[in-house]
Amino acid sequence: MNYISENNAEKLATRKQLWAIYCLSKKDYRGQNLTRSDASNLIQRLKAEKDANETQSAPKPKKTTLEQEFIDYMTDKMQGVISTAKKALQIKSIVEDDPNIFTDEKKRQKYAFFGFGCGITIIDFDKRSKVGKQIKELSAKHQMTTFMNLFLNAFTKKEQNYFASVGAPLTAIYAQDIAINNTYDSAVAQFMRNKGVKNVIVRNYYD
Repeated sequence: MNYISENNAEKLATRKQLWAIYCLSKKDYRGQNLTRSDASNLIQRLKAEKDANETQSAPKPKKTTLEQEFIDYMTDKMQGVISTAKKALQIKSIVEDDPNIFTDEKKRQKYAFFGFGCGITIIDFDKRSKVGKQIKELSAKHQMTTFMNLFLNAFTKKEQNYFASVGAPLTAIYAQDIAINNTYDSAVAQFMRNKGVKNVIVRNYYD
Protein backbone atom coordinates (compact mmCIF):
# COMPACT_ATOMS: atom_id res chain seq x y z
CA MET A 1 0.00 0.00 0.00
CA ASN A 2 1.29 3.44 -0.94
CA TYR A 3 1.14 5.84 2.01
CA ILE A 4 2.72 8.78 0.19
CA SER A 5 1.13 11.38 -2.03
CA GLU A 6 1.87 14.99 -2.78
CA ASN A 7 -0.54 15.94 -0.03
CA ASN A 8 0.80 13.77 2.78
CA ALA A 9 4.51 13.30 2.07
CA GLU A 10 5.45 15.60 4.93
CA LYS A 11 3.05 14.10 7.43
CA LEU A 12 4.42 11.88 10.20
CA ALA A 13 5.30 8.33 9.24
CA THR A 14 2.54 5.78 9.70
CA ARG A 15 2.67 3.04 12.33
CA LYS A 16 3.12 0.43 9.61
CA GLN A 17 6.09 2.31 8.20
CA LEU A 18 7.69 2.57 11.64
CA TRP A 19 7.08 -1.14 12.25
CA ALA A 20 8.67 -2.00 8.90
CA ILE A 21 11.71 0.10 9.80
CA TYR A 22 11.99 -1.65 13.16
CA CYS A 23 11.80 -5.11 11.54
CA LEU A 24 14.56 -4.18 9.08
CA SER A 25 16.85 -2.25 11.44
CA LYS A 26 15.87 -3.46 14.94
CA LYS A 27 15.81 0.22 15.93
CA ASP A 28 12.83 2.12 17.30
CA TYR A 29 12.23 5.30 15.29
CA ARG A 30 9.11 6.35 17.17
CA GLY A 31 9.37 9.86 18.49
CA GLN A 32 11.97 10.90 15.90
CA ASN A 33 9.40 12.76 13.84
CA LEU A 34 10.11 10.91 10.58
CA THR A 35 7.93 12.05 7.73
CA ARG A 36 6.25 9.54 5.46
CA SER A 37 8.70 10.50 2.74
CA ASP A 38 11.70 10.00 5.07
CA ALA A 39 10.32 6.66 6.26
CA SER A 40 9.76 5.44 2.70
CA ASN A 41 13.32 6.33 1.69
CA LEU A 42 14.72 4.68 4.83
CA ILE A 43 12.73 1.49 4.21
CA GLN A 44 14.05 1.27 0.64
CA ARG A 45 17.65 1.76 1.82
CA LEU A 46 17.33 -0.83 4.59
CA LYS A 47 15.82 -3.36 2.18
CA ALA A 48 18.67 -2.82 -0.30
CA GLU A 49 21.26 -3.31 2.48
CA LYS A 50 19.50 -6.46 3.67
CA ASP A 51 19.40 -7.92 0.15
CA ALA A 52 23.10 -7.12 -0.37
CA ASN A 53 24.07 -8.76 2.93
CA GLU A 54 22.06 -11.89 2.13
CA THR A 55 23.72 -12.16 -1.28
CA GLN A 56 27.20 -11.84 0.23
CA SER A 57 26.49 -14.34 3.00
CA ALA A 58 24.84 -16.92 0.75
CA PRO A 59 26.91 -20.12 0.73
CA LYS A 60 28.92 -20.58 -2.41
CA PRO A 61 28.18 -23.80 -4.29
CA LYS A 62 30.75 -26.47 -3.66
CA LYS A 63 33.04 -27.32 -6.52
CA THR A 64 32.30 -30.70 -8.05
CA THR A 65 35.15 -33.14 -7.54
CA LEU A 66 36.78 -34.89 -10.48
CA GLU A 67 35.49 -38.22 -9.15
CA GLN A 68 31.89 -37.01 -9.05
CA GLU A 69 32.22 -35.50 -12.53
CA PHE A 70 33.58 -38.83 -13.77
CA ILE A 71 30.76 -40.81 -12.16
CA ASP A 72 28.10 -38.46 -13.57
CA TYR A 73 29.65 -38.55 -17.04
CA MET A 74 30.11 -42.33 -17.12
CA THR A 75 26.66 -43.01 -15.64
CA ASP A 76 25.23 -41.34 -18.73
CA LYS A 77 27.63 -43.19 -21.06
CA MET A 78 26.75 -46.56 -19.49
CA GLN A 79 23.60 -46.52 -21.60
CA GLY A 80 25.86 -47.02 -24.61
CA VAL A 81 27.71 -49.85 -22.84
CA ILE A 82 24.42 -51.57 -22.03
CA SER A 83 23.22 -51.14 -25.62
CA THR A 84 26.45 -52.73 -26.89
CA ALA A 85 26.04 -55.60 -24.40
CA LYS A 86 22.49 -56.35 -25.54
CA LYS A 87 23.73 -56.57 -29.13
CA ALA A 88 26.56 -58.84 -27.99
CA LEU A 89 24.14 -61.16 -26.20
CA GLN A 90 22.32 -61.78 -29.47
CA ILE A 91 25.49 -63.40 -30.88
CA LYS A 92 25.38 -67.00 -29.67
CA SER A 93 27.90 -69.77 -30.22
CA ILE A 94 29.28 -72.92 -28.66
CA VAL A 95 32.79 -73.32 -27.28
CA GLU A 96 34.13 -76.87 -27.11
CA ASP A 97 37.20 -78.41 -25.46
CA ASP A 98 40.21 -78.61 -27.77
CA PRO A 99 39.95 -81.94 -29.66
CA ASN A 100 43.74 -82.11 -29.86
CA ILE A 101 43.83 -82.33 -26.07
CA PHE A 102 40.52 -84.09 -25.41
CA THR A 103 40.65 -86.80 -28.04
CA ASP A 104 37.67 -88.67 -26.64
CA GLU A 105 34.69 -86.89 -28.14
CA LYS A 106 32.38 -88.15 -25.40
CA LYS A 107 34.49 -86.47 -22.73
CA ARG A 108 34.68 -83.11 -24.41
CA GLN A 109 32.77 -80.36 -22.66
CA LYS A 110 30.73 -77.76 -24.52
CA TYR A 111 29.96 -74.27 -23.23
CA ALA A 112 27.59 -71.53 -24.28
CA PHE A 113 29.32 -68.42 -25.55
CA PHE A 114 27.85 -64.97 -26.19
CA GLY A 115 29.27 -61.81 -27.68
CA PHE A 116 31.89 -60.46 -30.01
CA GLY A 117 34.79 -62.36 -28.44
CA CYS A 118 37.10 -61.96 -25.51
CA GLY A 119 39.67 -59.21 -25.40
CA ILE A 120 40.97 -56.24 -23.49
CA THR A 121 41.29 -52.55 -24.22
CA ILE A 122 44.03 -50.23 -23.03
CA ILE A 123 43.92 -46.44 -22.95
CA ASP A 124 47.21 -44.79 -23.89
CA PHE A 125 47.70 -41.13 -22.99
CA ASP A 126 50.40 -38.64 -22.16
CA LYS A 127 51.72 -40.14 -18.93
CA ARG A 128 52.93 -36.71 -17.81
CA SER A 129 49.28 -35.77 -17.25
CA LYS A 130 48.30 -35.95 -13.57
CA VAL A 131 44.64 -35.64 -14.55
CA GLY A 132 45.02 -38.53 -16.98
CA LYS A 133 46.45 -40.72 -14.23
CA GLN A 134 43.67 -39.70 -11.85
CA ILE A 135 41.00 -40.58 -14.41
CA LYS A 136 42.64 -43.94 -15.11
CA GLU A 137 42.58 -44.69 -11.37
CA LEU A 138 38.92 -43.62 -11.14
CA SER A 139 38.05 -45.90 -14.04
CA ALA A 140 39.78 -48.85 -12.40
CA LYS A 141 38.02 -48.07 -9.11
CA HIS A 142 34.49 -47.84 -10.52
CA GLN A 143 34.39 -50.09 -13.60
CA MET A 144 33.86 -53.34 -11.71
CA THR A 145 31.86 -51.83 -8.86
CA THR A 146 29.73 -48.74 -9.48
CA PHE A 147 29.28 -49.29 -13.21
CA MET A 148 28.99 -53.07 -13.09
CA ASN A 149 26.04 -52.59 -10.73
CA LEU A 150 24.47 -50.17 -13.21
CA PHE A 151 25.09 -52.73 -15.94
CA LEU A 152 23.47 -55.59 -14.01
CA ASN A 153 20.47 -53.43 -13.09
CA ALA A 154 19.67 -53.22 -16.80
CA PHE A 155 18.80 -56.93 -16.76
CA THR A 156 16.09 -58.77 -14.87
CA LYS A 157 16.95 -61.38 -12.25
CA LYS A 158 15.53 -63.99 -14.62
CA GLU A 159 17.93 -62.90 -17.37
CA GLN A 160 20.88 -62.84 -14.97
CA ASN A 161 20.04 -66.32 -13.71
CA TYR A 162 19.67 -67.67 -17.25
CA PHE A 163 23.11 -66.54 -18.41
CA ALA A 164 24.66 -67.85 -15.21
CA SER A 165 22.94 -71.22 -15.66
CA VAL A 166 24.42 -71.72 -19.14
CA GLY A 167 27.93 -70.88 -17.97
CA ALA A 168 28.07 -67.29 -19.22
CA PRO A 169 27.34 -64.99 -16.26
CA LEU A 170 26.72 -61.39 -17.20
CA THR A 171 29.53 -60.26 -14.91
CA ALA A 172 31.99 -62.28 -16.99
CA ILE A 173 30.60 -61.00 -20.28
CA TYR A 174 30.82 -57.42 -18.98
CA ALA A 175 34.46 -57.93 -17.99
CA GLN A 176 35.64 -59.88 -21.05
CA ASP A 177 33.70 -58.91 -24.16
CA ILE A 178 35.88 -56.80 -26.44
CA ALA A 179 33.04 -54.64 -27.77
CA ILE A 180 31.75 -53.87 -24.27
CA ASN A 181 35.25 -53.02 -23.08
CA ASN A 182 35.84 -50.84 -26.11
CA THR A 183 32.60 -48.90 -25.58
CA TYR A 184 33.40 -48.35 -21.91
CA ASP A 185 37.04 -47.31 -22.43
CA SER A 186 36.16 -45.10 -25.40
CA ALA A 187 33.88 -43.13 -23.08
CA VAL A 188 36.66 -42.89 -20.47
CA ALA A 189 39.05 -41.74 -23.19
CA GLN A 190 36.67 -39.00 -24.27
CA PHE A 191 36.34 -37.82 -20.67
CA MET A 192 40.14 -37.57 -20.57
CA ARG A 193 40.13 -35.48 -23.76
CA ASN A 194 37.41 -33.26 -22.30
CA LYS A 195 39.72 -32.63 -19.34
CA GLY A 196 42.61 -31.63 -21.59
CA VAL A 197 44.58 -34.88 -21.55
CA LYS A 198 46.72 -35.19 -24.70
CA ASN A 199 47.49 -38.11 -27.02
CA VAL A 200 44.59 -40.29 -25.84
CA ILE A 201 44.22 -43.51 -27.84
CA VAL A 202 42.18 -46.66 -27.17
CA ARG A 203 43.91 -49.90 -28.21
CA ASN A 204 42.12 -53.26 -28.55
CA TYR A 205 43.75 -56.65 -27.99
CA TYR A 206 41.85 -59.79 -28.96
CA ASP A 207 42.36 -63.27 -27.55
